[in-house]
Amino acid sequence: METYLDAVAIEDTTGYTTSVNLTEIRYTIARKYDRSTADEYLDWLSDLGIETVTVGDAWLTASEYILRYNPALGDSFALATAEHLEATLLVGRDDDYDDIPDVPIERFREGTLCSPRSFGSSP
Repeated sequence: METYLDAVAIEDTTGYTTSVNLTEIRYTIARKYDRSTADEYLDWLSDLGIETVTVGDAWLTASEYILRYNPALGDSFALATAEHLEATLLVGRDDDYDDIPDVPIERFREGTLCSPRSFGSSP
């Protein structure tokens, strides 16, 4: 993942997320660490140049992904956003996307997700 985020930081590529996926990131980090760390991580993503796509651009397509493939809500928004932007969706090592041919998918990790404390300044 670091490689992709570095490419966004140096403006070699553009990174996108949705407000739904930001919600997932925030509550996941806040549950594991605290709200302050979660907010710091989200600020870091924004400062890095990750652009937020509004749900208005993706909600209808996200619902179609759920009807066709039954992914989790956040995953359906990620898929819909990739389709909307004609972009490649970066995913972890899980096989949730193996049967979804609609968008290009690239796996970015073999191990576990980096600790949010490794990004930005320490709280």
